[in-house]
Amino acid sequence: MKMMKKIRFSHHYEKLKFGFFTPDRFNAILLEVFIVDTEKLHQRFIEYDTLYYENGKPKYYRLPKGKALVLLFKSDDFLFTTIRRFTPKKYDYYMKNRGEMFKIVIKGK
Repeated sequence: MKMMKKIRFSHHYEKLKFGFFTPDRFNAILLEVFIVDTEKLHQRFIEYDTLYYENGKPKYYRLPKGKALVLLFKSDDFLFTTIRRFTPKKYDYYMKNRGEMFKIVIKGK
């Protein structure tokens, strides 16, 4: 049996809307991979992608400047993205795994 790939999140990001997931169905398909320059992304997209709450207060994950990857995922119920640091190795990995199911792993979950 093939082991399901995992993608890890360091926070409970607002974009994931946990009501859409159940503990036994916390996965999504990687649809596409985009190379972007974080300094050219629209501020609203950055806010959407990086917003999480800590002690009831909104926080935003600080993105690296320059080249990054935007990964587009689809669960059964909705689409979401995640912005990741670019490395040639990460780019190749995600490109080779488009169309694959990933288990969503959130720190503390």
